[in-house]
Amino acid sequence: MADNAEIKATEIKPPASNPHNIEATKYYIFNQTGNIMMSSTIDSNTPISEDVQKIFSEVSVFFAGMSRAMSTTKNPATGKPYSLYNYAALESVIKGSGLFVHVTEEDVTHSSKSGGATFSKELIESLLGLATGLGGLAFASSMISSIGQEGLNISASQDKTNSKVGNIVFVCEYLLGMPSISAIVVYADMAKNEVAFKAGPCIKGHSSSVTLTMHKDTYMFVTPTFIHEYAGDLGSINSDPQYLAMINWLGGLLLRTPTIFNVADRGNGYASVDSGSALVAGHSYALQGQFLPTDKVSLKWASGATTSTFSEPNYTGDQIAFTVNGTMDDESAINVVLTDGGKDTVVASSPGSFTVTSGT
Repeated sequence: MADNAEIKATEIKPPASNPHNIEATKYYIFNQTGNIMMSSTIDSNTPISEDVQKIFSEVSVFFAGMSRAMSTTKNPATGKPYSLYNYAALESVIKGSGLFVHVTEEDVTHSSKSGGATFSKELIESLLGLATGLGGLAFASSMISSIGQEGLNISASQDKTNSKVGNIVFVCEYLLGMPSISAIVVYADMAKNEVAFKAGPCIKGHSSSVTLTMHKDTYMFVTPTFIHEYAGDLGSINSDPQYLAMINWLGGLLLRTPTIFNVADRGNGYASVDSGSALVAGHSYALQGQFLPTDKVSLKWASGATTSTFSEPNYTGDQIAFTVNGTMDDESAINVVLTDGGKDTVVASSPGSFTVTSGT
């Protein structure tokens, strides 16, 4: 076909009605806080396979870990622990964890003249696209009230860099034998909704019409398989080193703590360089990580060695490219050093130690 040939668009039309296409009935239930929704096309009398139960259990453990990390990590702007409804903290976990794949986004508004619990129930049904009928969402009033209160706290705080308040709901679906996990994240900007939160029925119990303007993101959630045996002994989880490591990792995401994952060989397809290996002088390497500083920063050997130096560094938020020079016989880690006001501070170190050889 010639390059300049016109391609005729094909008009698409709705498919003809087919009586054999029948949507499956779905059963649903929420956990106590409303942050985890379980939905299934099989009724409660039919057991879910053990493998699927383990997958859904990962969601529960991740949410528990995220909640604990946020409630035990102090917000530098306020000096108080983060709230689960602090959108900036949620965003740090979502973007930094690598477990969320963004699928859709939309701006939404919700208007209602209903009061109290009815308003809260209608709002959550609208956001989740779930008509619960006569079923009551017992958590609805508490959730919406807590979001509103966090919004008012943000408005009253000294931190004016962030004005968004939000929440996350994990949706675990078991559809005709296949598990699916998604996360719905909704936030409202207090700069646009402060009046609604102050006068709204979700906070004050008024019956006048209130409109909330919000943003809704939907993510596919990829379970963190590095956590061992989620269906194991939950009684010992607080002392489990892998679980505690996850808490520390999530806390680091909230504070955007500079972290180095590995040293990569740029000349060999970014293959990871094992600790104890010899770096070759004149060869290109990279420190790979996250939240790495890009200004007033330098690389230094943790041992203080001066026989080997770093040249041609290129700093980005997730990688520091560099070349080593000279030689060094004693193993040493690589420090990322931030210089501010004449003071040097080590903000991150490579997880391994290395020597340097001339390569000749």
